[in-house]
Amino acid sequence: MASMKSRWLVAAGACFLVGSFSGTAMADASLPSLESSELAQGPYAYMHMLLQKTIFRVNVATIEVRVDKPSQARLATLARGHAYSDVLAQQLADVVIGAARAVVQMRFKRDVSLKRWIGVVKENLEQARKAGLISADLEKKVGQGLPQWFAALKDRGYEKSDRLIYSVGPDSLRTVVVSAAGHVLVDRMEREQGARRVVLASYFAPGSDFREPLLRSLLEAKR
Repeated sequence: MASMKSRWLVAAGACFLVGSFSGTAMADASLPSLESSELAQGPYAYMHMLLQKTIFRVNVATIEVRVDKPSQARLATLARGHAYSDVLAQQLADVVIGAARAVVQMRFKRDVSLKRWIGVVKENLEQARKAGLISADLEKKVGQGLPQWFAALKDRGYEKSDRLIYSVGPDSLRTVVVSAAGHVLVDRMEREQGARRVVLASYFAPGSDFREPLLRSLLEAKR
């Protein structure tokens, strides 16, 4: 079993880099937001978790997910009045993965060097491909595009309180990295076929470090 150290960036790696070979910059557009009017509010629309390293319980990042109103309605129908179970988790995950609109936000709780991040991402790309989340061709293209795509973070890396945001649309995926001071470090729009699905599939696939805690938070139905 891969260690938490080599697994915690599955979604942040396998998904974030889909745009490394065909995306376009979006520097003038407003930033994606969990509070977007295109997303649902209230119970069964919002999920959250704190990701920690297993051994020392070191906080790595917070992850938040919000979905659109149609997905909220389907999640509510499935989840209301039920406790967490593997069967229910699969049903809920299928709805989230199929959401037409969603925003996923990861806020780093510690610094991560770009070199370390790229190495971990390449490992996780292989895991994602083996799980059927991405093709071998996509794994190769993304892996080869890593150094160029992240050249802006070469010396800086990710710093504490940076945010990595995915905005999933019906036919698009926008990826943004924002510093704690509000500076946009990366802003990319991707319309590659299947790119939008890869993000949510990576977070909610069976065996993901994110799936169970996120779905359990959904069942709390507090927001």
